[in-house]
Amino acid sequence: MSGDSVLASENVVLLDYHAVLVFLITGVAMVMAPMIAGLLFRPSNPYAEKLMPYECAEDPVGDAHVRFDMRFYTIALIFIIFDAEILMMFPWAKVFKAHPAQGVALVAGLAFATIVFFGLAYDWAKGDLDWVKTFGNKRRVQG
Repeated sequence: MSGDSVLASENVVLLDYHAVLVFLITGVAMVMAPMIAGLLFRPSNPYAEKLMPYECAEDPVGDAHVRFDMRFYTIALIFIIFDAEILMMFPWAKVFKAHPAQGVALVAGLAFATIVFFGLAYDWAKGDLDWVKTFGNKRRVQG
């Protein structure tokens, strides 16, 4: 290969990336333009009522940093995990009949469903799905 043909092939490769550069510049411009326009044209007149937290047209009562019970977070995380795992079953079910090795696909799907089931059984046995937790015979320190 001569030096000119190597440079020409490199130019062709670099020209392929011009579209990515244009897309990137356009994306940044579309994000920055409204932000700059808002900064330039938006009125800025803060006052006490405007700076107060918005509570659905109600006057806020108490502190905004309230401690929530951990059960809310635990149930939400379990829901998200199992929802995402079940969501993975839809593509598998869609391509199951078209898969050349249906036996292998069936075993893989059943293995995944079994893992999800054992995860649910583990959470259930651990008591993470119980809203009212019991401590059984565990000793609690009175203070």
